[in-house]
Amino acid sequence: MLLQYPLWFGNGGVYALWTLRREIAAQREENAELRERNQALAADVVDLKQGLAAIEERARIELGMIKQGETFYQIVEREPAAAAPR
Repeated sequence: MLLQYPLWFGNGGVYALWTLRREIAAQREENAELRERNQALAADVVDLKQGLAAIEERARIELGMIKQGETFYQIVEREPAAAAPR
């Protein structure tokens, strides 16, 4: 029994190997997500460098800007009326 303990729970044992494999899998998943995010950001950079269309789109979406001569309409939905007490 004493000889089996280091094999299962000691430094470099089966439990440590299992834990390390879990951590590696989690890190690979995080790396894949970050890689996708970096690719999207790189595409945004290319768009912003190449033309004004991407800059205009960002100004409209993020800053709410409109072109001169355009009319801006904002539609606000009403909240449903409160139910009458019985």
